[in-house]
Amino acid sequence: MHGNTKHGMFGTPTYTTWGQMIQRCTNPKSKEYPRYGARGIKVCERWRKFENFLADMGLKPAGLSLERVNNDGDYEPDNCKWATPLEQSRNRSNVIQFTHKGKTQNLTDWARESGIPKSTLHRWYKQGRDLSAVL
Repeated sequence: MHGNTKHGMFGTPTYTTWGQMIQRCTNPKSKEYPRYGARGIKVCERWRKFENFLADMGLKPAGLSLERVNNDGDYEPDNCKWATPLEQSRNRSNVIQFTHKGKTQNLTDWARESGIPKSTLHRWYKQGRDLSAVL
């Protein structure tokens, strides 16, 4: 994976993040592979070269991590950003997103906005109730 390191970035947080992205999408021996590569998540051809990833994403800011905006989409410039841990936690595949009047949010945010407890919204959602009627 080290390949050509003429960029001098080997071992930096940005290079490490790039390498982990490549591994989880391409290496069946990676512990993360079942959640990425095995699900069909790919790294775009352009980002197979570190220098291109760096040019598109810039240096990894401290405290942020690489996030796919569309959790089912590939790693590519239009679908990735540097995100805070809070943003990451709200974009997990098990987080329920609900759209109401053109606005999409997770149930935690809808609960805060509506004053209805999250547990109630979650129960209603699982029961198949129309949340639009209460939001």
